[in-house]
Amino acid sequence: ELEDILHGENELTERWKIYTKQKDQPEDQAKARRLENASWRLWTRERFRGGDLNRDLSDGTLLSALKVEDMPAIASKAPPAESVGTDDDLRRTKTMEAFPSSPALPTARSISQTPDMKPRNLQEDGDGHEHGPLHPLRSVIDLRSFEHANKHVGSVSTFTAIDQDHGEPVQVSMNWNKLDPELIGKNTKLLEFSDRGTGDYREPSFKVKYEDGSEVAPMEYRSHRIVKGKPAPKDCMPHVFVDSIEEATTLIVEMVDQITKLCIELHFTVMHNYDSIIRKAVVINRTNAVVKLESVMSCTVDFDADEYHLTMLSGGWARERQIVQRSLVDGLTQFKSSRGASSHQFNPFMAISKQREPSENGPTVYAFTLVYSGNFAAMAEVSESSRLRVNMGINPENFQWRLDLGASFTTPDVIMTCSEHGLGGTSRDLHRLMRNCVMPTRWRHERCPVLINTWEAVYFNVTHETVLEIARHAAKADVEMIVLDDGWFGKRDNINSGLGDWFVNRQKFPYGLERLGRELNEIGMKFGIWVEPEMVNYDSDLHREHSDWTLHVPTRGRTTGRNQFVLDFSRADVRDYIVESLSNLLKSANIEYVKWDMNRHLTEVFSQQIESERQGEVSHRFIMGVYEVLSRITSAFPNVFLETCSGGGGRFDAGMLFYSPQIWCSDNTDAVSRTLIQYGTSLAYPIRSMGSHVSTVPNHQTFRSAPLKTRVIVAMTGSFGFELDPREWNDEAVAEIKGYVTLYKVFAPLINNGDFYRLWSPFKTKNAAWMFVSEDQTEAVVMALNITREVGRLNPLLRLEGLSPDTVYSIQELLPGYLTRNMSTGAIEVVQSGVYQYNRVLEISGSTLMKAGLPIKFMFDADSLLLHLQAKK
Repeated sequence: ELEDILHGENELTERWKIYTKQKDQPEDQAKARRLENASWRLWTRERFRGGDLNRDLSDGTLLSALKVEDMPAIASKAPPAESVGTDDDLRRTKTMEAFPSSPALPTARSISQTPDMKPRNLQEDGDGHEHGPLHPLRSVIDLRSFEHANKHVGSVSTFTAIDQDHGEPVQVSMNWNKLDPELIGKNTKLLEFSDRGTGDYREPSFKVKYEDGSEVAPMEYRSHRIVKGKPAPKDCMPHVFVDSIEEATTLIVEMVDQITKLCIELHFTVMHNYDSIIRKAVVINRTNAVVKLESVMSCTVDFDADEYHLTMLSGGWARERQIVQRSLVDGLTQFKSSRGASSHQFNPFMAISKQREPSENGPTVYAFTLVYSGNFAAMAEVSESSRLRVNMGINPENFQWRLDLGASFTTPDVIMTCSEHGLGGTSRDLHRLMRNCVMPTRWRHERCPVLINTWEAVYFNVTHETVLEIARHAAKADVEMIVLDDGWFGKRDNINSGLGDWFVNRQKFPYGLERLGRELNEIGMKFGIWVEPEMVNYDSDLHREHSDWTLHVPTRGRTTGRNQFVLDFSRADVRDYIVESLSNLLKSANIEYVKWDMNRHLTEVFSQQIESERQGEVSHRFIMGVYEVLSRITSAFPNVFLETCSGGGGRFDAGMLFYSPQIWCSDNTDAVSRTLIQYGTSLAYPIRSMGSHVSTVPNHQTFRSAPLKTRVIVAMTGSFGFELDPREWNDEAVAEIKGYVTLYKVFAPLINNGDFYRLWSPFKTKNAAWMFVSEDQTEAVVMALNITREVGRLNPLLRLEGLSPDTVYSIQELLPGYLTRNMSTGAIEVVQSGVYQYNRVLEISGSTLMKAGLPIKFMFDADSLLLHLQAKK
């Protein structure tokens, strides 16, 4: 039985409730909390066994229990020689174990519901690492035996554990009677996927309603299979992909409702080159009637009892993705979007840490990133037993999916990333994965062209001559592309009309877009254009002809946002119209870049083409319709660079990155505001994905002024472009801008593909700093800036990260300032030769730079610094 392999049985004869004697010792509250957990587990075990509850437990008994580890299982139907024993398989096992309840079968995870005791054969080597035939990283339980166990719940079953050191089977007996829900209670279990109505009162993984009105659907293990690679969805759903089937392994666990035969497939994909697991669920109606799917999460992860902290990204228009951290207490913490887009307000990303708020370097962080752009929900629920459940997936609010006989529904992917190196390690792994396995491969090794957008230069007042004039001035500074923003189409002089009429306004562009593009190319400029395909104005030819194409309830009024309505992208005729309109547009001229905007969210979500019982599907069908159009356009025009946007950064998510390698980060282009926005965005998303431009001062959103150098440094931490009027540049300004453009082109490969380290957080200090390090650690770029300067205060030393400790680096300061203070009079003076921090090239070892750091001095608000590090040969 379980006692035969778990030592500690004789220790239950000591004394009980040591925690009650130690809980009042404030000097060791953390230890007391852990002792409480251990004593609770052991007492519960004794209660289930019918033992003496008044017997005491010794300190040694509890401290021994605290060292216990679960025995996770990894599935394989292949022969042991192929399934276990290789370094790659060991890495996969380790990665899957990083998440406390992934990815074992529900019956397998139930092992951990009994009091956790360390196996007898578990030993520690000289480095403190545990090993032995039953150690989680050295043994694999053959899950084929679980099929037998599932039929004999409540009995003693024997399983085979494969010893990876010797390749020999080890017999393990499990007393399933001790795992009976009648004894332990389903609400305290660690589960992979949870139903409702059968004893688990936490937020469920899914909800269904059968034809008879019942909602109870307990799922039991039926079978599993392991496949190489990662199966791709059959529709246009964004997803994590691999270039080769050797890059991933996928476990597919089939669960079934034994009464109705409703089936759910749980997918766990281990990415071999990343510390990430990709999860999703597929619900299949194998019943004999229609089933209503009311909710389904992409993943559920249950954590054992501890103290947990949540890191999330929230904000609003012009201040997207601000970092928010909080301690998780009893009850449900939830953030979501019901706006039809991932939204400015909340981002589909969350990170969990134990014991304390995570820093850049620790403790271990478990991150969840949803590959989806529509309504989402992220939940963190602490139960009465202090266990934590994380759910992430499509927002159940106003969602209901009709599953006809044989039909299925597939959730979006969730990227689950684990790093013992805190938020920094989590971000770097996510950045690499998204660059290589989410963003379009066509643009994997190409940078975005340095562009200038017409919006803040002239707004709606674009004309043929105006665009050419802006382009000529920008070309002098080596800007590579001009993007024609809003105002070029239909009857579009303001926000009140024209949207939906995607044909050129002949009054503004009498020669059409073909001639404009040709003349731009002749002066060495590429041509890009702005569109907002999901929207329509009331005052437009499209709306007058197809008023039923918008989302609205015919018998009720309609809500406008920015004087526009939302087109019903769940309709095939709407999607076909948009694809045809955009195709004609892109064929009409040499257009190499498209900025796809979405300036309002969804209201009155009702489709006039869908039957009443399917109206709960409209929100999801809408975003799937957007994905279909994006797929058709990018497939037909693979060389057109696509940037998406939603009132700025209102749809900045991994779903959009699947189709567009770049997303406009925010409509707020102020350098100081953008520092916080882009710093927060970097928790989940690669630097190269952030659309970031140098804008004019005073800034049009904040009225704030910042030096050009600072605006350039912030824009370099992204795509780098311009949002201003270059006709105002004199020859000196043109020369300066040209130097910045050249510098960006030099550093772009390092910025786009290097490892990113955050050094100073603008959310915790009055400064911000970060750096990029090449893969071989021979080159780095450090950027720092001041948010607000307090007179008389000194900054702490700036400790760098990611360098080679034994390498000596030369450190050169680039982009000097030009203002200083006359120490005699206090007057501000301009120094044409430049003002430097160090006045010379420094040579310092990587160890010193990381342990001691560099002194940094800022002279004024929004002052900044850029350093270039190169390893000395």
